[in-house]
Amino acid sequence: MEFFRVERMGDGVRFVFIDNPVDRVNTLSERMFPELGAVLDEVASDPSTRALVFISAKNDNFIVGADIKDFDNVKEPEQATAMISRFHALLNRIESFPFPVIAAINGPCLGGGLEFALACHFRIATDSAKTVLGLPEIRLGLLPAGGGTQRLPRLIGVHRALPLMLTGRHLDAREAKRTGLVDLVVFPYSLSDTVQRCVPHFKKKFPRKSTGPVLLSLDRLIASVPPARKLYFALARRRVLQETHGNYPAALKLVDCVETGLAGTITDGFRAEAEALGPLILSPQSKAMRSLFFMQTALKKKKFGDPKPVETVGVLGGGFMGSGIAAVSAAGGYRVLLKDVSWEKLSEALGGIWKYFDRQVRRKMKNPVERDKSYSLVSPTLDHGSFSRAQVVIEAVFEDIDIKHRVLKEVEDETGADCIFASNTSAIPISRIAQASRRPENVIGMHYFSPVTKMPLLEIVMTEQCADRVLATAVAVGRRQGKTVIVVKDGPGFYTTRILTPFMLEAVRLVEEGASIREIDSAIRRFGFQVGPLRLIDEVGIEVAVHVAGELDELFSGREIHTPSALDRILEAGFLGRKKRIGFYDYTPRFWDRLTIPGFAIERPVNRNIYGLFGARPRGKVFDPLEIQTRLVYLMMNEAALCLQEGIISTPEDGDIGAVFGLGFPPFLGGPFRYLDTHGAGRTVSEMEKLAERLGARFEPAPILVHMAENNDWFYAG
Repeated sequence: MEFFRVERMGDGVRFVFIDNPVDRVNTLSERMFPELGAVLDEVASDPSTRALVFISAKNDNFIVGADIKDFDNVKEPEQATAMISRFHALLNRIESFPFPVIAAINGPCLGGGLEFALACHFRIATDSAKTVLGLPEIRLGLLPAGGGTQRLPRLIGVHRALPLMLTGRHLDAREAKRTGLVDLVVFPYSLSDTVQRCVPHFKKKFPRKSTGPVLLSLDRLIASVPPARKLYFALARRRVLQETHGNYPAALKLVDCVETGLAGTITDGFRAEAEALGPLILSPQSKAMRSLFFMQTALKKKKFGDPKPVETVGVLGGGFMGSGIAAVSAAGGYRVLLKDVSWEKLSEALGGIWKYFDRQVRRKMKNPVERDKSYSLVSPTLDHGSFSRAQVVIEAVFEDIDIKHRVLKEVEDETGADCIFASNTSAIPISRIAQASRRPENVIGMHYFSPVTKMPLLEIVMTEQCADRVLATAVAVGRRQGKTVIVVKDGPGFYTTRILTPFMLEAVRLVEEGASIREIDSAIRRFGFQVGPLRLIDEVGIEVAVHVAGELDELFSGREIHTPSALDRILEAGFLGRKKRIGFYDYTPRFWDRLTIPGFAIERPVNRNIYGLFGARPRGKVFDPLEIQTRLVYLMMNEAALCLQEGIISTPEDGDIGAVFGLGFPPFLGGPFRYLDTHGAGRTVSEMEKLAERLGARFEPAPILVHMAENNDWFYAG
């Protein structure tokens, strides 16, 4: 067989080894279905079979999910319905075997792989760091349609299962054991031998008795009291709509499928899954999110040359950004030298790093030994002398060119000729920083996003003088830190900051014109951004936002994009943003901040005193949310197109990845370039020209967009 190998292990135990011959990971595809059916026929026809074990022939993964490429072949909803119905039938056969069926899991068991394991009677998982279980289909605009919405709630309870499916969160083996998803956790070594020894234990427990929900538990109420069930799912839908604003149809369909199965039979639930999958596969949201998945995967494999070996990374500055860079570097296995100007600042930085690793222990992502090992890789220092051991030094000091020039010279005095100096600036051109360098070919930009430990993107900025080995090494370091890396050319604001700045400044202009802070942020959140632009300015810090905008003033001056004077008055008033607990919003702690009410969200109060700093602004003017969305989003997309036209980014793929993973551009739209294709260049240019006539030159469409409109062209083929 191509995908399966069946072996007898004695005493009536059969092992089925899963092995995709054309990839390093196992995925489920339609090509496997006939072969899996043949395996089940063979097992069912042998009366000597006493137990069946599904195990991967690969040493680091079980089944990582469905082969997403299969979905691109779906042209009609009925195709998807037929495909998933065949999968249901195969899993139902596994579940109906009159002897124990065991899934032996080592490495990722995700999506369709977990649905496969859920159809087995028992699950053994190794405590390998690579072993994770989850149903992440929602991240692709889909739902777990292979029985996941039915079997998981019945196994661990709907109140645990629904949040897992709606977030796509992964569980490690021990957390899966605590929730009831896994029966045993074992060491990863000689898994097949371990499973064989456990088979008698599972034979005694078969057929498995279902204890059902505990009396008076939430799951019991949902399962047996229809009014309680209706209320629970009504609140779940309300919460989903609050979080997604209806932009992710898969989330509501997922809730529908779970409720259908609990209100009726599991067969009803399977039917609901099959009927829901086809329209979701063909939806523009899923197509956009799948395209992001493929682009992200391709970026991880993209070659940038041969990197030099790196063992030690120096980090200059122990503030919020610097400590985050140090933490992800240590998490990647690098020795880290963290420098600041005082032991007090270093102590605070080390405390933040410890909290990061300790939080991973509490979330079962690391064990205490792994936490201590990672933390021990960080060494604090007050002088540059220790940097002589570093192959890469990353500076995260204040956004001031004189300070950056000074630290660059100090680092070069203490390091070797091959040491790479990387700046974490978000706006200052790297070529300006490199002017102070004796070795400008070693200077590069590594722009991280806040908070560093959570944000997935790293924007690497190349100057014309930057050496190829320096680029290759910076990319390798970023990937080892766990980042999705894009490479852009140098210029004010690079790519991400450059396209974000007009977006945020237009929001401030709208406040000047009479729009309320809440309606601006609300409109952009309804469009699909997780955070509104004014809340984002608070998070970044208004002082930082003004400084960054000032760095781009010269670039934008000819297009009437400028920093509103009201921002300077806001700074003078001491409204600095979240770090000072007051900005566009009031962040003063209140006792109800910790409250979480299902289906309801508690919002931060607006700082109404800020309106008085905007001068003679109109009062009571109400803006159409579409007007707000169009003005802000068009400016961002137009700037992205200009960046592509000028060569700041080399491909639309880099632009979409950068906007989605760095700036929170709505994933269901696929990024600014994918959205421009969907929206149409002709329509975009026409609407921007009307805005330019009404509001000024900042809305003049980029020449590349005008050319595409005239030639009916797209950024992506088809």
